[in-house]
Amino acid sequence: MSLDRRIELRIETNFVIVASLVYFLFGFAVMAIFSALPAIAIDLDMSHSMTGLVIALPKIFFQVAAFVVVILSKKRNPFKIMLLGLFCVPLSIILITLSKEYFQFLLGKILFFFGFGVTEMSIVFGVAVMAFRRTGRILNVVHAFFALGCIISPGVVSIFLTDTSSWNTPLYIPLAISLIIIPFALRIAYKQVRTDNDIKSEKIAFPKELFFWLIIIGCFIYVGYESGLSSWLSIFVYEAKAILLRVSSLLPSLLWIGLFLGRLATGIIVDRFGFEKTLVSLTFISIVGVSMIVFSNSTLFLVSGVFMTGLGYSGIFPTLQALLVSSYKQNRAVILCAFTVAGSMGALVTNLLVGSISEATGLFTGMSFILILIVLSLVLFTLLGISHSKTLQSSANRTT
Repeated sequence: MSLDRRIELRIETNFVIVASLVYFLFGFAVMAIFSALPAIAIDLDMSHSMTGLVIALPKIFFQVAAFVVVILSKKRNPFKIMLLGLFCVPLSIILITLSKEYFQFLLGKILFFFGFGVTEMSIVFGVAVMAFRRTGRILNVVHAFFALGCIISPGVVSIFLTDTSSWNTPLYIPLAISLIIIPFALRIAYKQVRTDNDIKSEKIAFPKELFFWLIIIGCFIYVGYESGLSSWLSIFVYEAKAILLRVSSLLPSLLWIGLFLGRLATGIIVDRFGFEKTLVSLTFISIVGVSMIVFSNSTLFLVSGVFMTGLGYSGIFPTLQALLVSSYKQNRAVILCAFTVAGSMGALVTNLLVGSISEATGLFTGMSFILILIVLSLVLFTLLGISHSKTLQSSANRTT
């Protein structure tokens, strides 16, 4: 093996390690803020409407970040764009942890989600530029670290949250991680050369193939029902299933354990099994899991259903990302922007619909709507496999 290839492999390995730590950082910080939100609301004297703004407004800036990456990507190395997001992270966490008033906390959370959006899109773009042979494995593994952060964070918060004013203590952990990551990210940014086709193309356009739009719609639906179940799970099992409050509050952690283990497993099999078969199989598992949650009257079956749902949900988002970046060689920043915005909009629309349906007809109907969306995605991913096969066949015919 040549010296240049050894250096390239070392950079790729360092990139995967940095990306994994970044996702762990974001998972830990997001869940720490979410877990401590009742204490934060008391400490900063936040009303329900103010709390709602803290939850919703930063997600808009996550979408703004996607557009910023698109604009910068035509001239900049994605690894250098990633630095913009990473530099926002420690600044935002410092703003949040030192908050003594509502607007400083809100500003810090907006900056955090902007940095989150820029960094996440840059990482996926970086995976595409490096042209990893096993894109599905890489993206599933780094996303698994987001789930790991979400699993660990609530336990850490519960240890440090001795009173309402100590909600910020756990956030020093992601702050320390971010400061450790930045020097390594700087090294990667200035050593990795950009080699993708986007840099040669000034034209910004979306693909016209049905295959592309099926992926975008699939992302919209998946993030919608994943976010919908995560948001409403504890309330549903407590109110509709009469499960003890202590048990119902632990179920989201069980869901994330399933997501973590599932993403590790998907990372091993996805490139051998195939993207479309993986998506269909995972969606089928999701249908079984959510059906157990919605229709079961047994606590054991319900808990098993939550874990199975986590396994089913686990690899769908990173596998869709991998399918997208491995299928398109040009305008990947624009394509990833559409993917990111579709996911954010799916979460927003689905949560609003589940809330409205549940208020009008009950939580059982609201959760049944989530199950309908999963069945719809099974049909869509089946069509996706057929469309991809036809696209590959037509490309082979043009070549011959």
